[in-house]
This record gives sequence, structure tokens and C-alpha cells, in this order.
Amino acid sequence: MVKLGSTIDDFAGQEETGNLFGILFEDRDGDGIETISNPQIYKRVAKIKKIKIPSSVVSITPKCFDDLQDGKEINIPRGVEKEVAKQLTKVKWKKVKISSKNKKYKVKNGCLLSKSGKTLYGLVYKKKKLIVPKTVTKIDTSALSDTKMGYSELHGLAFSGCETLVISKNVKSIYLYFDFAAPIKVEVDPANKYYASKDGSLYSKKNGELICLHVIDGVYNIPDGVKVIPYRFNVSQGAKKVIIPASVKKVSDIARYICVKDAVFVCYGKEPPVLTEEWTNYSQKNLGVMNLTVYVPKGCKAAYESAWKVGGEYQDRIKLTFIEQ
Repeated sequence: MVKLGSTIDDFAGQEETGNLFGILFEDRDGDGIETISNPQIYKRVAKIKKIKIPSSVVSITPKCFDDLQDGKEINIPRGVEKEVAKQLTKVKWKKVKISSKNKKYKVKNGCLLSKSGKTLYGLVYKKKKLIVPKTVTKIDTSALSDTKMGYSELHGLAFSGCETLVISKNVKSIYLYFDFAAPIKVEVDPANKYYASKDGSLYSKKNGELICLHVIDGVYNIPDGVKVIPYRFNVSQGAKKVIIPASVKKVSDIARYICVKDAVFVCYGKEPPVLTEEWTNYSQKNLGVMNLTVYVPKGCKAAYESAWKVGGEYQDRIKLTFIEQ
């Protein structure tokens, strides 16, 4: 045996491909509710305590361990050098043993690291607080170099269950993905030249771009110091209120930041941030018309109405009410 996984998991990224055991969580009705393709097999797999991969295996498929339950033991042979970061960080294992002869990966203190210890891919064990090893200079949860698929699958589970992420001064590059707005709290050593944290959120010192927002009770409180809220900023935490400081100069289409029908924005900048994307309420397609209340500084209502005017096909689906405060 040299390859492990489903025979139809051919690295093309098919949505209907199951894992090693044929299990697939799928949205059959298109309503956002996922169900298990085979509940009986899923229950039987839950009883498995240890997965032993033969030493002859040199390849695992892209969805080999998708939707697998936490708490199992697994080993990675010396020859497996693809899909490891993407697959192992999706699950939180009881024990992970990587062959000492594997040239690409190692596990230390619950972290999946590159062999050199310079790149952190995520957690393979459950940890409430992770202090990033001082050897790490790069945090990368995209796993782009790790996959044979035609794209980098961002599963958002690399640090699932972790409440606090502590980043040292040695980290120079970060690509995090856990929905960007998440309960996780990030702390950065003040001596770090590239990144900063405030109130649990993480942003770049170089361009002021928001990387991860610490969310409390559905409030997106963007920290002062952030200059750019990027397009990829996700909405899955369900923002009810978004607070935008005066330091923010660019935002994407603000409608994509929220997951409720009637949301509130509080803007402190006298000059409205530039919208870098066209209006859309794609994420709200099942909610009908969105009614957004935007609080702005006194004397700035006209400027915001002009800069954030909704046009095109969305003018009947996104309604903005500007109130000076």
C-alpha cells in the first residue's frame, strides 16, 4: 500500500468526496444545514481509538481525515509529505507520532511544525493557550505548499479550541484563517517589528491590515490602529454591531461583514473609509432586505451618504440610515 484515502478523492477538490471511511457532511438541501452521509458508519468510526498508517504509504488524499472525530491516535510515515498540515490540523488528536525520518514535519508541544521548527501549521492537540515556540518565524494555516489540490483549502480549524494565541517577537510572517472574526484572543510581544495586538485582535504594523478580530458577544470592535479591513474578512461569527475607529481608511463592502438582518455600525472617522469592493449582500441572500443603521460624527452625514451610496442591483436590498452623534 502506497496511497491512503478514497479512490475517488483525486486531488481535484470534489465537494462530494468522502473521507477514508466514506463519511461526508453535506448540505443536501442548500439551506446551510449539513447532515452526515452515513450515520451508522460515523458511529462505528467514533469507536476507533488508533489509526496506524503502514510505513509503505507515501501519499494520503486531500480529504482523508475530513470530519473525523477528535481524540484518536495516528502516525505519519517518513514518506508522507503532502496533505499532512491540512489534514492533521483539522482534527485534535490524542497522540500524533511522526516518523523521525520524515523530512518535512514534526510535532512539538502539540504544534505541527516544519522540520526546521520555523513554520507553525496549527495545533494537533487540544490546548486552551498556545505560546508559539520561539523557533517559529512563520505561521501559515493556508497549507498551500502542503496540498496536491489545485487550491489551498482554508478549513479554519488549525487552532480550534484554543482560547489564547501568544506570538513571539521572532514571527515575521502570518497567514491565519479561523474566520478572521473569532473568539480566540491573540497576544503579540511588543518587541515584534511586524505585528501588533490590541484587545485580543491582531493586525499588521506594516500596512495596518486587520488579520484576526477578537469577537465578544457578536460585537466587532475594530481596534484603533487598524487601517484596512480586508475583503476576506469573514462573517460567520454573526456581527450585530461593528465599531470602526477613525484610524480605518479602507473597508470592503461593509454588508459582507455581518450575518444579521438589522445591524448597527458606529464610525468615528470624520472622513468615511473608502469602500474597496462593490456592494453585495450575498451573505444575506436568505434574509431579504438589510436595514443598516450607521452612526457617524456630527457634520459628517452627507459625506458618508455620498461615499457609501448603494447602487446597482443591490439598492433595493441594502438600506442605509445615517445618524449623526
